Amino acid sequence: MKLITALIAAALTVPAAAAFAAQPDHFPNLVHAQQLIDQSNGLIETARRDNHDDFGGHATRAEELLRQAKAELDQAARYREHH
Repeated sequence: MKLITALIAAALTVPAAAAFAAQPDHFPNLVHAQQLIDQSNGLIETARRDNHDDFGGHATRAEELLRQAKAELDQAARYREHH
């Protein structure tokens, strides 16, 4: 189950990162924020693995919210590029 969760998380983060890969110089702060989100998700996954625990489901929920935040940053950049 954890492997499936990790694979899904990786699949969801690739499209958002790809959008910034085209023009990272336009929004360096948003790119940096997304990198910090990736680091945070990595740390949460490490905590889950090291403790053999999902912390009552809260760790999974935090990862989901971070993925949503990353997608919102992607949408912010897309919006700004077109307005």
